Amino acid sequence: MMPDDASHVLTLGVDRAMHTLRERAAGQNVLAVLTDSTADEWHRRWQRSGGTAEQIGLIECFDLTRGAAATQTTVVSDDLAVATIERPIDPDQLRSVLERFLDGWEQSPRGTVVYLESLAALTGDTDRDTVDALLGSLSDRTEQGGVVAAGGNCAARDIAVFGDTLGETAGQPSFDTDAPTAVRRLRTTDPTTFGYFRSYWREAIDILDGADRSYVQAGQLADETELSARMLGATLSALAELDALALRADTNGPNRYDCRNYDPERAAELGLAVESLPE
Repeated sequence: MMPDDASHVLTLGVDRAMHTLRERAAGQNVLAVLTDSTADEWHRRWQRSGGTAEQIGLIECFDLTRGAAATQTTVVSDDLAVATIERPIDPDQLRSVLERFLDGWEQSPRGTVVYLESLAALTGDTDRDTVDALLGSLSDRTEQGGVVAAGGNCAARDIAVFGDTLGETAGQPSFDTDAPTAVRRLRTTDPTTFGYFRSYWREAIDILDGADRSYVQAGQLADETELSARMLGATLSALAELDALALRADTNGPNRYDCRNYDPERAAELGLAVESLPE
C-alpha cells in the first residue's frame, strides 16, 4: 500500500484531472503517462488549459498496430521531450522510462508532478497491485506527488480501491446504473441498515474480495476484521438488499451469504453512490 504521507490524488473526469494538474504543476516539471491521447493532442490541451511547467516529459503508450519503434525518446525542444512505449504496457519498461526522465531532472531545482492519464488503461494492461507498486515507487522519487485520472471507463472497484490507497479524491463519480436511486431508497426504507452500509461498505467489500469460502456468515467473516459481527452483518445485509450479494435460500439460522453470487463492481458502485449523497 501507499505510504500515509503520499501526495497522489485520484481525479474523477478528464476536466477535473487537467484542472488539478494545472494547480499542482505551476513552476514544476510535469511527467505524463499518456494512454488515451497522443503526445500532440495532450500538449495542445495542456496549452489551452493555461497550464505552465518548467519542463515536460510525455510518455506516449501506443498499440502495436501503429508500428512504431518499441521504445524511443525524442527531444522536441529545451523544455519538452516525448518517449514512446508499446501497449499493452510492460510495467518494468514503463518504470524504466519514468526513472530515466526523473534521473535527468534530478539536479533540477524544481519538483516533478507525475500525471497518469488513465487508471483504467494501466490496471487493464497490468493489475491493481502493479499500479499500486508503481505509484509507491514514484512517491519515493517525487515530493510533489502525482495526479491519477479515472475517466468514465474506469471500473467502480478500481476507483474505490485507489480512492483508499491514494487518500485523496477530487471530483464526483458518474453512474450509468441505478446505484444512486437504490441507496437513496435504502436510506428511506431502512435507515439503520443504510447507516451501517454508509460507514463500513469499504471494509465489507475488502472482506468479501478476500473470502475463500462459498457460503459464510457475518460472524465468520468478522473474525478476520476489526468490525463486530453486528456491524459487518448489517453492512452485508445492505449489499444483499441492494442486489450485490446473494443469500443462501435454504439456511435456517443467521443469514449465510453466497459469495459465489457477489458482484464486486455493483458493490463498489453502491458504495461510491452512498458517499456522494449529502449528509
